[in-house]
Amino acid sequence: MTPNQTPPSPPLNFSDHNQKLDIESVHNLVSIITHSMHNILEHHQSLKHRCFSQLKIQSQDFFEFSEHSVLSNLYWGIHNILNFDDGRETKIEECERMLQIPASLDENGVTLGISNGYIVCASCFYLSILEFLRKNEWQSAIYFLQAVSVSPKLVCTEFAPGVCRSLYPLFLRQSDGESVPLDDDEVMRWIARRYKPWLMYYQIMSTTHFCAMNRVQRSRSNVVSHSSYDHQRNGLRTYSNPEKMHCLSFQESIVNDHVEEVCLNSCLPKLERRKNMVVQTAKTSNLKCLKDILTESEPDSPISLHSDTSSSVEEFFPQNHEEVFDQLERRGSLRIQREEAMERISRSFSTSYRDTNVSSLGLEALDQCTLLEDSIDEESEVVKHGYIGSISRMAKTLPSLQQKDSEFIERLISKLCFTEDLGNEDEDYTVEMKAIYELLESKSGIKYTLLKDVILDQLLKAITTSKEENVVRISVSILSTIVASNRSVIEDVKRKGLQLYDLATALKRNVHEAVILIYLIDPSPLEIKTLELLPCLVEVVCASKVKFTSFFLTPPSASLMMIEVLVSAFDYETNSMHLGLISSPRVMSSLLQVPRKDNLEEFVSLASILVKCMRFDGKCRKYVAEFCPVSPFVSLLLSNQKRATSVGLEFFNELLRMPRSSAIHLLDQIQKHGSINNMCALFLLTQNSEAEHKLLAANLLLQLEVLEDASAKCMYREEAVEALLESLICEESPQKQALSSFILSNLGGTFSWTGEPYTIAWLVKKTGLALQHHRNLIKTYDFLDLSLQDAGVDSWCGKIGQRILHLGTRVFDVLDKGLKSKSKRVSRDSLAATAWIGCELIKGSDELRNTACEMLLHTIEQFVHPGFELEERLLACLCIYNFTSGKGMKKIMNLSEGVRESLRRLSSVTWMAEELLKVADYFQPNKWRISCVHSQVLEAGNKRSGGVSCLIYYKGLLYSGYTDGSIKAWEIKGQTAALVHETKEHKKAVTCFTLYEPGNCLLSGSADKTIKKWQMLQRSLECIEVIPTKESIKSIESWNELIFVTTQTHKLKVIDASRKVRDVFKNKRVKCTRVLQGKVYAGCMDSSIQEMMIMNNRQQEIKAPSKSWMQTKPISAISTYKDWLYNANLVVEGSKTKDWRRGISPQMSIVPEKGASILAMEVVEDFIYLNCSTSMSSIQIWLRGTQHKVGRLSAGSKITCILSANDMILCGTEKGVIKGWIPL
Repeated sequence: MTPNQTPPSPPLNFSDHNQKLDIESVHNLVSIITHSMHNILEHHQSLKHRCFSQLKIQSQDFFEFSEHSVLSNLYWGIHNILNFDDGRETKIEECERMLQIPASLDENGVTLGISNGYIVCASCFYLSILEFLRKNEWQSAIYFLQAVSVSPKLVCTEFAPGVCRSLYPLFLRQSDGESVPLDDDEVMRWIARRYKPWLMYYQIMSTTHFCAMNRVQRSRSNVVSHSSYDHQRNGLRTYSNPEKMHCLSFQESIVNDHVEEVCLNSCLPKLERRKNMVVQTAKTSNLKCLKDILTESEPDSPISLHSDTSSSVEEFFPQNHEEVFDQLERRGSLRIQREEAMERISRSFSTSYRDTNVSSLGLEALDQCTLLEDSIDEESEVVKHGYIGSISRMAKTLPSLQQKDSEFIERLISKLCFTEDLGNEDEDYTVEMKAIYELLESKSGIKYTLLKDVILDQLLKAITTSKEENVVRISVSILSTIVASNRSVIEDVKRKGLQLYDLATALKRNVHEAVILIYLIDPSPLEIKTLELLPCLVEVVCASKVKFTSFFLTPPSASLMMIEVLVSAFDYETNSMHLGLISSPRVMSSLLQVPRKDNLEEFVSLASILVKCMRFDGKCRKYVAEFCPVSPFVSLLLSNQKRATSVGLEFFNELLRMPRSSAIHLLDQIQKHGSINNMCALFLLTQNSEAEHKLLAANLLLQLEVLEDASAKCMYREEAVEALLESLICEESPQKQALSSFILSNLGGTFSWTGEPYTIAWLVKKTGLALQHHRNLIKTYDFLDLSLQDAGVDSWCGKIGQRILHLGTRVFDVLDKGLKSKSKRVSRDSLAATAWIGCELIKGSDELRNTACEMLLHTIEQFVHPGFELEERLLACLCIYNFTSGKGMKKIMNLSEGVRESLRRLSSVTWMAEELLKVADYFQPNKWRISCVHSQVLEAGNKRSGGVSCLIYYKGLLYSGYTDGSIKAWEIKGQTAALVHETKEHKKAVTCFTLYEPGNCLLSGSADKTIKKWQMLQRSLECIEVIPTKESIKSIESWNELIFVTTQTHKLKVIDASRKVRDVFKNKRVKCTRVLQGKVYAGCMDSSIQEMMIMNNRQQEIKAPSKSWMQTKPISAISTYKDWLYNANLVVEGSKTKDWRRGISPQMSIVPEKGASILAMEVVEDFIYLNCSTSMSSIQIWLRGTQHKVGRLSAGSKITCILSANDMILCGTEKGVIKGWIPL
């Protein structure tokens, strides 16, 4: 059964005819509810079944996961609570956490088809049972009345049948003079409205009375066989467990058992007197309220037991609070946060507000007998005159306080108790509360401690229950201000049950001050992440218009330090996700404004965040370099704190990963802020820091030293260089060795704004690597990047090179060991360092260069051979060229035949290799001997995508097109291929690839009549344009912005930048094309070859059609090598291009096999590779110079495409396998 929704109850009217309920009447209500609880638990199984029958989830198309979580918590909370065993307090707390989640729902909503009214009512009812099992009968009654106020019909008919009949006499007794409701629901709702606020009132007003008693009473029970002071009170019920009486649980501090026993034995007489006074105090039925507490004039004198026996209701409350009980109801309600049903994961400190530790009430000093006696004396006064009178004396007896001060304290604290008034207060009220708390903090004794406890309790209740944003804001501000003056208060607050969820909710309601308390609580990174606080923290940081002046820690600075945790404490993907939220210019500019001047901790957090941002997005590096002030971060280097210096070193080393001219400008700025001090500090860091930071300090020190006079600061220079060299040969620490080699490899070069090292690209560019398809054999680098056009790199390289070479042969010895390292990364970086140092070495003395040549040349030679990356082969060629220049040319005579052969194969890529070969032939003419043996080094593929139809290198990765329309990217490392990216956007087979120079893009042609334009964006291939065509594409070439395509019907078409299409060679049927040096060569179906100048469209036939009487064979392949042009159909013919134009007969001709057609051809320095129709699963190897067949490579299945790259021959097969071989 689902109860009908009822409108909210009207607020109670505390006018004159609303008489005060005496405590006996309230006690009678509690007794009736307690008796009902006994009956309910006797039949709990039937009750559970009735409740579970109502929790059947109705089918619906969509649901939120959080909704299922709410019902799951209700289900298991009910299930576990009815299986409770005595002594299982942990289980009770777990049930409480579960039930409080559904209890926080809005009563007027629906969750998975079930009325929220039913869910909330059931949750409150079972929370009542939970408190009854705890023997906390008053709190049980409060929850019971809360359930009644939500749905009285459901409680009376489903959960507690017969309770209406038991409670009806209370209604008749208290409703004299009032209009009588017509039905049972109204009767129950009236009882809930009438009794609940008074029940809460008596519970609150008696709370601290038992706080004061509890410690000594429990201490006595520990000594005397754990007996308790069970006694009857007139008007107050007997409590077998006084600490369960109120909303607070007691987690007392531990003292030495022996000392405590001695102390307590000496104080037993006083404890007996205290017991008697408790009984006497219980006989008075009237308790004083807050105004009485704060306005009594007698400082420490006893108060008459009869002074308030005739007090009216008006005397119990301040004049400005006529609707106090209505406010108490709202303030004490279970509604924790109705706006959200978010799970309360923040219960790690305490299970609830009831679980607060009040061991800080001034009783911790019980380990000294005299202090215990004083405490008992004070507590005796509390018991004798009532807790309420005691509070009054606490306020009144504060030293040096006049009457106006007492009124001032009354006003401030009463507003805490009636939290709705807080919404009208300003920052002055916060400052005043801080002053009062500091005054109380400076005093010792239980009276002051109790007042402090009242303040904290009321602040916490306002934060956790108030729905008014300004009330929460003021409460949080007060608590933050108090914590600011005394950090130890946060521990008291945590023990009292301050919950992260409540603070997170306040923060999401734009109560920015809440972030300070969240930070001080010190939650785990997982808790911060689970609460999804990052957007709120970012918003706090960006709220630059809000001024915070009263906190030792501002909300933006607290947010800054929590953001640091969120971007560094998790795995790479999670950290990257968080960094993506803070890497925008808006957030970055706000982050730079957060740290306050001379606040070291805040600048450390900012620097740590900026390091992560720069590594995540290169745009952040550019923004930081442009707008970030340098001086605060220089101060980190000069700090005595280890973390500050470490983060400072990481910050500057990361920021210096920018184009060289910009890096030099940054170094100038650092130098202006105390050059000598900075260098001294860095020098000390190179001596005393940990390994990683020692190298970072050496790197920064050496770069700063370059800006100084070359003859000065020699000690700094040598120490910095020596630190780097020593780490390079430290094989015991691979990380240290790798970092050192990385620093050395880029010390004389440059970076791009993305932070990627571009030193190798800058060096490779010096070798004359110009062709686009050669550059795309090299990974990562964009040769159009502006950092490669930086004129300052060469001069910087010279200056830094001089300083390193100043150490002489020590440098060459270390580099030689680095080149021989077993680590691929270290040897590669050592080669790059050797290459840029060689650029300066060529300008030095012949003696030093000869020494370097003797020590390094033999080791460098190994990098020239096939099998190494193209950039490594080119760097080795550059090193040999620089080291053997001038008088060292004769050293080339010592090059082995294998090195000469490798240089010959590189001669088509770099002019340096060709020059070295000329010198070698001059000094020692040699008849070249070619090794024809090929070794397979690669096999990769995926049969699920069909056959491989085309291959190409792009951005250093091998791309393969497949018959199912997919494209895969492979990273080739040695003899392994790793699939790094896959996409499928073509609807039919991908038939061809080509490189498109504008934007350094990749073009793919397909049988689906489209050409797609691809670009590498953030290490992923993205389609940026689709060019439709009228026919399927067979082959594709490009020149600048023009695209040449051969169609299925053998038409050659050109597509310009505006995507207009026109025909070329209209009278010819074209089979294949090749574009080179501004010319288009077309192989036609009639076996002719056509040439067209792209600039002027001049066309010429350079090879006439065959005039054989047999059927004419089309030109199936055209290849170029240097200035030679090769074509293949039944035979392979080759000649220089100019000879083709003159009509001179071909200079060479190869006939593979009689009657065999050539399907594909590749030409390199030494070999011509052919795939013929008679052996479609193998590649024939022919010597280019002598036209002799020297071998065959078997692919195992039909070959569908071939490609040559970096002396490797690759092929794709119809089974989707890619294989590769290199000549030895």
